[in-house]
Amino acid sequence: MFPAQSRTDRLTGARNGSVPHEFFYGYIALQDAGYEVDMADSRSDPKSPLGRGLLQLEIRRNALVGFGYSLQRVLGASDALTDSTVAISFTDGFSLSLGLYGHRVSQRPTLVGGFHGLADTVDFVPRAFRQATHRRIKRAAAGLDHLFFFGDQDRLQSIKRFGIPPEKTSLYRFGVDTDFWSPGSARNGSAVLAVGSDPKRDYATLIAARCAAPLTLLTRLPIKVPADRQVSVVHGSYHGSPITDIVLRDMYRSAAVVVVPLLDVWQPTGYSVTLQAMACGRPVVLSNIKGLWDRNLFHDGSNCILVPPGDPAKLAQAVERLRSDPQLCERMGVAARATAEKHFSMGRMNRDTRNLVECFGGKPAARPSAPAVAAHTR
Repeated sequence: MFPAQSRTDRLTGARNGSVPHEFFYGYIALQDAGYEVDMADSRSDPKSPLGRGLLQLEIRRNALVGFGYSLQRVLGASDALTDSTVAISFTDGFSLSLGLYGHRVSQRPTLVGGFHGLADTVDFVPRAFRQATHRRIKRAAAGLDHLFFFGDQDRLQSIKRFGIPPEKTSLYRFGVDTDFWSPGSARNGSAVLAVGSDPKRDYATLIAARCAAPLTLLTRLPIKVPADRQVSVVHGSYHGSPITDIVLRDMYRSAAVVVVPLLDVWQPTGYSVTLQAMACGRPVVLSNIKGLWDRNLFHDGSNCILVPPGDPAKLAQAVERLRSDPQLCERMGVAARATAEKHFSMGRMNRDTRNLVECFGGKPAARPSAPAVAAHTR
């Protein structure tokens, strides 16, 4: 379960190789292995006019408190939930909603909630709402049968902060489609590229770094650019905008350096952009945040450059070091691609999805035949 409309529209592209597989979170691999699996939309509207009206009130409430959960979204997805034995949510807000309101669904399935950044949630709501938010998260976690986390530090901090039994949790290892995200032939661009719309991006530090190279930002976040800076802001994201996956891949391939500037949070934010850029063979400058995922696989100066979060001078120094040394750029790009292929391919994410399903009794409906187009897994 995730916002499914855009994924449904892109499924054919994933099968013919024009769309990467990672944001289907193992769905395609489960299908190819013979599991009875469906995508359900976590943004389904309730059927009744009253429910749709209440949904609008919930949306306004969530915007006010800076924290998202919804009874009406759960009720809107109730048919899909009732028809399932295991329901796996891949978005924080819907996972919390399932934990809070899953008991309202007849024939409640096993509820598994995934979290991209739970531990920091309370810190980012207005102070007046923090105690209530903390209580609600604890109640939601208690209502889920299992919780999985995209980052180990986020998992450990969430266990501590919200009193979650450790045995009720697991780590989910994100991977990217290294067949789609690949180096290609484009090389030696001049611009620094930064991509992403997560509010934990720290574009203020990147702009303050005042790198000599032109800077391109692809984001939906509001950006203030000083008049004397050479910054191009592409408003949007490659989901639901003219920036297709292929266009984004070309942007990575033609960038001199890809920078992933992050706030110092427990959330493993920035992982998709980092891994996509590495798979495209580009040198990456990444904030060394406390929630950095797979820390033992990032080697500063070898397959990436790690910089302290919130430090414009160190960030600018790292970018200029790469721009002034083409041989270092080439070596780091080759090492980044090798790391992505060996450690961050779709194979590990597909395995973790399958483990979640099988842990709660899921099994293939029948021995599968070879798929018409093989899933991009290693």
